[in-house]
Amino acid sequence: MSERQEDELISRCRNGDDQAFAELINHYQKPVYNLALRITRSGVLAEEVTQATFVKVYEKLDTYKTGLSLFSWIYRIAMNEAINEYRRGKRRSSLDETRMESAAAPSFELAEAIQEALMYLKPDDRALIILRHFQNLGYQEIAFIMDRSESRVKSQLFRARSALKLILVKLGVKNET
Repeated sequence: MSERQEDELISRCRNGDDQAFAELINHYQKPVYNLALRITRSGVLAEEVTQATFVKVYEKLDTYKTGLSLFSWIYRIAMNEAINEYRRGKRRSSLDETRMESAAAPSFELAEAIQEALMYLKPDDRALIILRHFQNLGYQEIAFIMDRSESRVKSQLFRARSALKLILVKLGVKNET
């Protein structure tokens, strides 16, 4: 969606056009849900976070400044909601319940090990890795979403990657590089 289309959509939403808000939800619902799922590791909680995110988007639409990335603004709300949900302690299902029991290809096993290792990281560190490596966002956009400086994002991301590597080693994943 182009910046012009976003601005038009926001304008329609602010004027009470429910169809425009439905379009906004349809466009951004999947990435918000995927982010929430990666943070909470629960489909039910990811749905709750997604709903809470769009309620906040609707309530705070007047605070959105046109010209900024709508995606980043919504993602920032979603990130905060997901981290808050995690911190409330509602998500505490066993990692063993989420692991699939099958003889899988090595790349699948590595992906599963990474997902498991991510759950051992602090929520902020996990969020940084998800935004950078799973959502492929740049440092500037991550800084906006996480409400920190770009240099702080870079240093925290370095620390989070180091922690993730140590966790993977403890889980028995060998470094093939």
